[in-house]
Amino acid sequence: MKRLLAAVLALAPAAAYADAASTEATLKKITQEMADALAPGDRAVWERYTDPSLIYATEDNLVKTRKQFLADLTPLPAGYSGQIAIVEFRSKDFGPFAVTTYIQDEHENVEGHELHAHYRTTDTWRRTPAGWRLAGSETFSVPIDPPAGAASPDALANFEGRYRLSPKTVQTIRRDGDHLVVEREGRAPQILVVESGDVFFTPGRPRTIRVFQRNSAGAVIGFADRREGVDLTWAKEIN
Repeated sequence: MKRLLAAVLALAPAAAYADAASTEATLKKITQEMADALAPGDRAVWERYTDPSLIYATEDNLVKTRKQFLADLTPLPAGYSGQIAIVEFRSKDFGPFAVTTYIQDEHENVEGHELHAHYRTTDTWRRTPAGWRLAGSETFSVPIDPPAGAASPDALANFEGRYRLSPKTVQTIRRDGDHLVVEREGRAPQILVVESGDVFFTPGRPRTIRVFQRNSAGAVIGFADRREGVDLTWAKEIN
C-alpha cells in the first residue's frame, strides 16, 4: 500500500504539469481564434467562448457586459484591415478557473497607412462542462516612445538650470549634446528628449512627459511633470 501511494505521489507533479501544459495550449489556441474574429466581426466565435457573466474592460477604460461587447463587435469599416498575433502567452490553471496574460501584436492598415501597436491583456477563464469560457478580460496599451523631435543647442540651453518642487526637493537640468539630462540627489540621471517645442519625454517612459512653461517674455520659468494627465509643477530658480 505504501509503495502504491508513493508511486501515485511521484506521478502527481508530472500529471499536474501535463494538465497545465494542456490548458495553456488550449487557451492560447482559443485566444488566437477570438483575436482572428475581431477584424471580420465574427460574433459566433465570441458567443461560443464567452461566459454569460463576462466583464470586459477595454484599453479605453470602457467596461462592457457580454451583451454590450457582442453588440459592438462589427467588421472593420471599408478601407481598414488588420490582424492580431497572440505572443508571450502565459497561463496558470487553478482548476475551476485559469488566468492568462499575453501581448496582442496588432498590425492595422488604415486607408493605406500602416499602424503597429501592442496591447497587454489578462483574461480569467471559467472551466465549465462545455469547456473553457471567458469570464473576465482587461486590456491596456503598451506605451511606445513618440517620434523624437529636434532642437538646436541654443534652444536646449534655455531649459538648463535648477528646478524646485519644494524647499527640500531640487533637481538640475543640463544640456548634453542633442538632449537634456536631469540630475537629482539619490537618483540615477534621466535623459529628456524633445518631442515637440517645449514638450520632452524620457525614452522608455513615454507616459510621463515634461511640459516646460514660459512667462510672457518667453523665458522658461518651470515645467509640469505630467503623468497620466496629472501635473506636478516644478519652478525654475531664478538667479
